[in-house]
Amino acid sequence: MDKRLARILEPGFGMYFIVFLVFACVSAFFSLFLALFEMAVCAALYIYYVVTMRRRNQEVLQYLEALSGGTDNETRQNFIDIPLPITVCMIGNGQVIWCNEQFHSVYDMHDSMFEQTLEDIIPGFDTSWLVDDKSVYPSEVKIGDKYYMVIGSRVRPMDGSTSVLMTLYWLDCTELVSLRQEYDESRPVVAIVSIDNYEELVKNANDSEKATMLASVDNRIGEWAKDIQGVLRKYDRDKYIFVMEERNLAQITQDKFSVLDTVRSIVSREGINATLSIGIGRDGKTLQEKYEFAQLALDMALSRGGDQTVIKNRYAFEFFGGCAKEVEKRTKVKSRVMANALGQLMRDSSQVFVMGHHHTDIDALGAAVGVVCAARSRGKQVHVVLHRAQTLAQPLLERVEASGDYDGVFIEPEQAAELIDGNSLMVVVDTNRPDFVDAPELLSRFRKVAVIDHHRRAADYIENCAVNMHEPSASSASELVSELLQYMVPNQTISRIEAESLLAGIYLDTKGFSIKAGVRTFEAAAYLRRAGADMIAVKRLFQNSFQDYMQRERVISCAENAPGGIVVAVADFPVTRPTAAQAADELLNIIGVRASIVAFPLGEDIVVSARSMGAVNVQVLTEMLGGGGSLTAAGAQLQNTDWLKAKEQIMKAIEAYLDQNAQEDE
Repeated sequence: MDKRLARILEPGFGMYFIVFLVFACVSAFFSLFLALFEMAVCAALYIYYVVTMRRRNQEVLQYLEALSGGTDNETRQNFIDIPLPITVCMIGNGQVIWCNEQFHSVYDMHDSMFEQTLEDIIPGFDTSWLVDDKSVYPSEVKIGDKYYMVIGSRVRPMDGSTSVLMTLYWLDCTELVSLRQEYDESRPVVAIVSIDNYEELVKNANDSEKATMLASVDNRIGEWAKDIQGVLRKYDRDKYIFVMEERNLAQITQDKFSVLDTVRSIVSREGINATLSIGIGRDGKTLQEKYEFAQLALDMALSRGGDQTVIKNRYAFEFFGGCAKEVEKRTKVKSRVMANALGQLMRDSSQVFVMGHHHTDIDALGAAVGVVCAARSRGKQVHVVLHRAQTLAQPLLERVEASGDYDGVFIEPEQAAELIDGNSLMVVVDTNRPDFVDAPELLSRFRKVAVIDHHRRAADYIENCAVNMHEPSASSASELVSELLQYMVPNQTISRIEAESLLAGIYLDTKGFSIKAGVRTFEAAAYLRRAGADMIAVKRLFQNSFQDYMQRERVISCAENAPGGIVVAVADFPVTRPTAAQAADELLNIIGVRASIVAFPLGEDIVVSARSMGAVNVQVLTEMLGGGGSLTAAGAQLQNTDWLKAKEQIMKAIEAYLDQNAQEDE
């Protein structure tokens, strides 16, 4: 056998036998019998080792002879000249034992080939797949500008011992990979481009100004699509359809959809910036399915406030942009239509259930009380489902129950599960995510579901709603319910406690009508005031005890500066959710603070509460932590972690958010 091959196959046990003999000689000074016994054992082990190695070397020789065509020189030469690269290597360390000339030409190596392993020749290549009894490498191997498919096999010793050698066959599949890559890159992608605020842009504009502004938008979109080999067509006054290839999508994605910024520079006479929303559908089986994906993506972009791009594939959504404030686009016509639809749905149902998000706050409870008022005006039995022990609106809940009109209305999820039937209606308020409701398992049992929410839509939202009143521009769910009540019930039907509950929900989410309070917000508040709501009574609901006040100040004392004008306060002691939210609101009063994040432990988890004045989109930031919310208020819950790790995750999320914004600005 070749000495180099023998050296490779030799396990290198000679040194061990020398050490054994030395120990045996030393033992002779203490016990001659023990020394003789040790020498006999050492001799027996050496004889066994020699016999075993001879048999193994013989098997390797037989294998190599079989591999090379036996002892026939002509056959062996024909095998060596096969135009297929072949290598024989050691299993475990990947030591190259033999290879044909074709393998040499593939890697352009000759003299040093047998001194290296496969890992040295092909970085990242491993043979674990062969050890797991697989015959094909899980992916193609790229060498230079070529791709190879690797097929392997192992030596099967006749004595059943472990294999020591493997044979690898390298098949050139460059053409196949190129064809597959071309196929993937040429797949059609459907995009729908929509002008978010078309009505606001052309409002109060004469025909000339209107034509000039729309022409500017058309030109900006056309310039953006000019270098992309696709088809752009305008099919409605504010919508375009754009069909391109996957390679073009990668190009515009790398460009961060610069058309959003170029169109935003167009300003109307009223001082309103034009904004676009783009929904892109890809990975569908047919063009029709891709178009449906694009429509879903556009709906998602609009429901998150617009001025952004959403890509929808078969499994998930991708988001780009989304830092602009929501534009108030609700109309009284839409509210009246939604009120009629919800009223009809209630009339056609046997009973109505209302449920908010987990840890129900005053906004969710106030909206639920408003829905109860609407359902009762139609003579329907109605229940509000919540976990009483986990609610954050205990003062309001006690006041509503003390009125005497809500006996038996508030029930636990277990009780609701016994009451529902096939014709029951579930109205979800103040959330649009199925996993965020107070009882997710209960929601799945309803065939008819209505959603009333003001948060930006997340990737996992409640689908197939019979009625979906989703308005991200609204300040609160209570504001939306107040608008619906104006068309669903007469004023005298609303009790004072119901009006105060709705007003308290608006007051909470607007921070006392200072944040995200639009024209419609004050109209809803005026309606509730006429219905008998007392602002002093509402204000009392937000009073804190001395202990809560001191706890809030203790949380604030943990605050420290983070990049981007963001303040982070991570407490290592438990606090209540309302106290944490109040601490986050209080931190916004500091000069130069654009957003605040407060985190605190709750059992084995860490709860995160984030607030901003609108300059920082805390919804996007908390989505990086697995949460969500709206532009100015959001939250998340980090499971099975401590406050130190949570702080590290929050800081990384802040850095990722700022980097994303910096790239979009560029």
